[in-house]
Amino acid sequence: MREFFRRLKVRQKVFVLLAIAMVGISLLNVSSNFWLATQNPIQQHLSVLTPLLHGPNQKEFTSTQWLEFLNQEQVAFTITDTAIYNVNGKKLNSTSDDFPLHLSQIHLTPLDHDTVLLPGPKFTLMAKVTAHVTKIFLLEVVIISLLILVSGFALIYVILYFINRLIIRPIFSLTDTTNEIAMEQNYGLRARRFYPDEIGTLAENFNYMLNRIEQDDMMLRQEKEKAEQARQRALELSKKMHDTNARLGFEVKVRARVEHKLTDFQHYLNNIIDSMPSAIIAIDHELKVTQWNKGATQITHIKRDDAIYQPLEESCGFLFAYLTLITNSLEKKVINKVERISFDFQGQKSILDLTIYPLDDTTHSGAVIRIDDVTQRTQMEDMMVQSEKMMSLGGLAAGMAHEINNPLGAIVQTVQNIKRRLNPAIQKNIESAELVGDNMENICAYMDQRGIFTFLNNISQAGERASTIVNNMLQFSRQSPKKLQPQNLHHIIDRSISIAKNEYSLSKGYDFKAIDLIKDFDLTLADVPCIPSEIEQVILNLLKNAAQALQEYKLTKEFDLDWYSQIQISTRKNNQMAELIIEDNGPGMDEETTRHIFEPFFTTKEVGMGTGLGLSVSFFIITNHHQGQMRVQSSIGSGTRFTIMLPFATTEQTSQATPA
Repeated sequence: MREFFRRLKVRQKVFVLLAIAMVGISLLNVSSNFWLATQNPIQQHLSVLTPLLHGPNQKEFTSTQWLEFLNQEQVAFTITDTAIYNVNGKKLNSTSDDFPLHLSQIHLTPLDHDTVLLPGPKFTLMAKVTAHVTKIFLLEVVIISLLILVSGFALIYVILYFINRLIIRPIFSLTDTTNEIAMEQNYGLRARRFYPDEIGTLAENFNYMLNRIEQDDMMLRQEKEKAEQARQRALELSKKMHDTNARLGFEVKVRARVEHKLTDFQHYLNNIIDSMPSAIIAIDHELKVTQWNKGATQITHIKRDDAIYQPLEESCGFLFAYLTLITNSLEKKVINKVERISFDFQGQKSILDLTIYPLDDTTHSGAVIRIDDVTQRTQMEDMMVQSEKMMSLGGLAAGMAHEINNPLGAIVQTVQNIKRRLNPAIQKNIESAELVGDNMENICAYMDQRGIFTFLNNISQAGERASTIVNNMLQFSRQSPKKLQPQNLHHIIDRSISIAKNEYSLSKGYDFKAIDLIKDFDLTLADVPCIPSEIEQVILNLLKNAAQALQEYKLTKEFDLDWYSQIQISTRKNNQMAELIIEDNGPGMDEETTRHIFEPFFTTKEVGMGTGLGLSVSFFIITNHHQGQMRVQSSIGSGTRFTIMLPFATTEQTSQATPA
């Protein structure tokens, strides 16, 4: 039997089991029906009613009487309705209209389960009965039902057992195997084949698939190992590459730093070369320019890009005359020098010194040409010579002033004595006049009539002016001490004005007296620490420049009747400094001239009319010697205003006054 089921397919197994179940259920149903049929209480008790119809006490009853009689004679039934039919089957009477009129109608309308036919001797009785079921019958029915139920459950259990054994267990085994494989990733497991059916075939195919998967998994593991090895090699190579990149990056950074330092050093050297006031021109053995600094551009007015790598005679044409010396320095490695070369660029003349240095490097032959602009130094040397002349002239002027001062004093003293001898209030003069037969009134009248007193006054005034001039010349030419001493600034200004008036009154074309001089002094101004001779020099220089500018500007204002030459000098206190302002109403200066006005050798005058050192020296005296300030304000057509500010207490005095 087991082998039979093993060979069946799943659908066949299910069909067989269902067929067995149907057969079993049918057998149980037939058995129960047969038993109930044999044990039906209605059929058993009908035998009790039939004798009553054929008994000796038989009478002709109506349906109602038969109803009452039968209920009285037996207890197995309860008769509810009755009907009497004759031998022909026709209904004679009945207790209810529910009975058919003829027995032949029974074939058309079947009788109810509670309706019975009882044949009598000459009639047929149809009755509706209700059977009285006994307890024993009910108990039997219950027992039979329980037996059927238990048998059904047993049958179902047996069928389920076989279904579980033949179908469900292989499926669950296959499911457990798949779950275990899915959970553990163990492709070495195999599904069990229970029976050669569809599930067994599925298990075989599943095992075959597992074999393929196991092979593929093995191949994948091998490939994964190869990939892991490749990954490890890639990581090692990546690490080596990273280390190499790090080293390269470090080397790049080091090289970049070195290049940056070299570039900075190159820029530093270029800045050093460009910052030098001299022109530096480097050439190679072919006399081509390899280096050209800003000094060379400033002197030659040739840009670096236009000169570099060009022949020297094209870049710096004025050196063509000295190519022999340059070649001599290249070949013999000697230094050649040429001084005071005249160079003229667009009418601007300058004096240059030329020095040629050969390079000591044996790998690169060449030379360095240094060109120095010595124009200012030459002018300074000339100015020093001129200054020495002026100093000698100052000493000569001082001697002349002393020599002039003696006869000048005799003249002034003689004039004073003449005035005393002509004074009518002196008794000695009256007596002398009487001795000659005259009186002082007549003599004074004669003198006054002839203008002699006016002559004497003029001689006296001229002598006093000459004496003032001599004293100012002595004061200006005298070597003043360099130590700052408190001085009355107004007295210094007055002396400077006096010198300026006398100097320009004797100069052709410049008459200082023709200029309207306005003084606006702050008489409460305290003494200012200064060197009087230097402050006089500054004021004289400003007055001189103002007078010259006004004299030239006057020619352009010849027909302007409202304009007249004017210089205004004012002083005032500005915080802790004394402020001196010298302002004129001359032509003024433009912004470019104002910016360079205090630079040495800068001048707007014609050649031979000025050195360009006056204002620069004045600026140096005020700012350096006196620790003050000097500035200029000017515009074209609005005049020029110089402001000098001198501190009331210098740094030296402050440090001396501070206790140690």
